[in-house]
Amino acid sequence: GGEVDVRGVYCVLVVASLLNIMTAELVSGVAEFVARCQTCEGGLGPYPGVEAHGGYTLCALAALEIIGSTHVLDLKRLARWMSARQMAFEGGFSGRTNKLVDGCYSYWVGGAFSILQRALSRTPQDDLLYERRALQRYVLACCQDTRIGGLRDKPGKSADLYHTMYGLLGLSLAQHYVGVDPQTRISDTTSVYSVPARMMQWDVVTSAADVVGVSSNVVKPVHPVYGVSLVPLAKCIKYFYALPPLALSL
Repeated sequence: GGEVDVRGVYCVLVVASLLNIMTAELVSGVAEFVARCQTCEGGLGPYPGVEAHGGYTLCALAALEIIGSTHVLDLKRLARWMSARQMAFEGGFSGRTNKLVDGCYSYWVGGAFSILQRALSRTPQDDLLYERRALQRYVLACCQDTRIGGLRDKPGKSADLYHTMYGLLGLSLAQHYVGVDPQTRISDTTSVYSVPARMMQWDVVTSAADVVGVSSNVVKPVHPVYGVSLVPLAKCIKYFYALPPLALSL
């Protein structure tokens, strides 16, 4: 009686990949299910046959990145749909076709661009497939609630924790280029134990940073798949993967 969609897939794989409880049985059929969620537009919906949406697209793409299977998608069609989400006037992203800009998609779509960059084997010299400075201007100028603090959907709305979190994540990924060098990346997906090595390959390319405004605007770099800072993430992975795998401890 529960929901069955890519949000659940993403949440399970995030927890399992961080806590060293990945098993072959857990990931069986995941790539095939997610691939069926890609729509004729190019984005991904919650489950097959449903409209493409920015939040579901990030969850789907991140889930596939965790298991090393982004290749099952039509990546060029996905890139076209994602590029159309950036609004020409506002600079922020919308979540669906013919919808208004919303600050939370700074991460849901902006973070998906960072993962897509790796999937397409693009380099920092290629830069991301959206206008990073335009997104930063939207978050900084339009999403800050100067009355109560925090970030909001758009001017006229009130700030809340949800939009504050995802606005900051999107701002971080627009300021910092966090990616994987295509020349040295680990592509092994034959074992679930390749996950920590592949996830820890993500790093900040300092020469590709692009910050709008004063230095106090800068926020810490985050991992686009997990949405957390890189150093605590590395500590978590190192700790749990030093323990015996779940399959051996049962």
